[in-house]
Amino acid sequence: MPSVTIVGAGVAGLTIGYQLALRGYAVTVVERNAVVGGLGRTFHYGDFHFDVGPHRFHTENPRVAGFIRSILKEEAIEIPRKSGARMFGRFHEWPLRPGILLAMPVKLMFRGARDLLFREHLPGESFEADVINKYGRTLYDIFFEPYTRKFLFYSPAELHRDWARAGVNRAVIDKRAKADSLWSLLRTTLLPKPVETMFLYPPTGVGRFSDLLAQSIVERGGRVVLGREVTAVQAAGRRITAIETAEERIPCDNVVWTAPLTTLNHLLGVRGVDLEYLSTIFYNFEISAPPRLDYQWTYFGGDEIFSRVTAPEAFLPSTVPPGMSGLCVEVTSRQTDSRWSNPEELTPKIVADLVRTGMIARAADVARVHIERVPFTYPIYKLNYLQELTRNLRELGQFSNLLLSGRCGRFWYNNMDHSIGQGLTMADKILRGEVLSEIDTADREFW
Repeated sequence: MPSVTIVGAGVAGLTIGYQLALRGYAVTVVERNAVVGGLGRTFHYGDFHFDVGPHRFHTENPRVAGFIRSILKEEAIEIPRKSGARMFGRFHEWPLRPGILLAMPVKLMFRGARDLLFREHLPGESFEADVINKYGRTLYDIFFEPYTRKFLFYSPAELHRDWARAGVNRAVIDKRAKADSLWSLLRTTLLPKPVETMFLYPPTGVGRFSDLLAQSIVERGGRVVLGREVTAVQAAGRRITAIETAEERIPCDNVVWTAPLTTLNHLLGVRGVDLEYLSTIFYNFEISAPPRLDYQWTYFGGDEIFSRVTAPEAFLPSTVPPGMSGLCVEVTSRQTDSRWSNPEELTPKIVADLVRTGMIARAADVARVHIERVPFTYPIYKLNYLQELTRNLRELGQFSNLLLSGRCGRFWYNNMDHSIGQGLTMADKILRGEVLSEIDTADREFW
């Protein structure tokens, strides 16, 4: 019986494991956390259910959509999207509406008009050049530059333009609401077309999808080992022979690695690769009052300490108890920062900002806060990332039975539907007998 060891129980690894288990593979999944789902898991605190940020199932790929529905079945509930952004001291819907113009200071309106008439063109492949060439320097100065520094701790001039292609463009979600230039953004704002994007969402959070995949793998004779961190990777010649945790040694025929790429580098002794991930601290607030806004998630481009806030009940009321609400507040961090080691020290500042922005009426409405530190949430696309990633993949490609997959394993800023689609394609190729190290899926198709 062919076997595969999958490191990381996120949606990519579990999708591959599920597809292979269906066809008789002996599947072992090793996960460092106590629950499955990876960045697509859900935190449960009694009747409160918080995802790791605003996750939802949305795809234009028929196969991925069918796969999601086949796993969730009657738990796949269709909901419309409603998201927003806070700019100029007010909340605005996204895609932007004409009201954003009324909120802008007159001086900025004139600067924006100038950007339309006198286009600036910066050379190079930086995020800074990409944004200024598309949207002008005014929007860059008032939103993109400060938001990027707050979120990533890097200037847009230090980042590759792929960060814009993967992140900014995807924020639109529905391709009918174009915002790929200042003119198209203005047209969307002044003449907004009705855009109703529908999501699929389970009653108790997106983590349910991963729970069901893991359950199916076990039912078909596989193993899903939780709370076990890989401490060593053994190799002989061009093959990975075993992985080790503190509790056991697992011999390997085939290895699918979906954990952070940098962790694998460390375990295999690959040195000198300049790739970096960003981590996030999630402050999950139980609020003893009904919600004040109906946005599912909101971006904050001002001086707030947080960059995004998600409201679970705006996805489905079943995620919170009746009469209450929840707020998932995201604060990005490096793991070497003091905020990472002492996250509770930021709680008073976060609560003050929530009150100041009107997300909650008063600090006393906070019933409880649960702080969750989630490492490796975003790959950072610095200017040199393509060269570094290409060199890294080439070096790891020497191991013929090793396949890299998913957001962390592929250093790929993607959505869940991309990981599911990649998992389905990779499973197909494994089942066809392709050499794991030679499997690729052109996984940057989203730009």
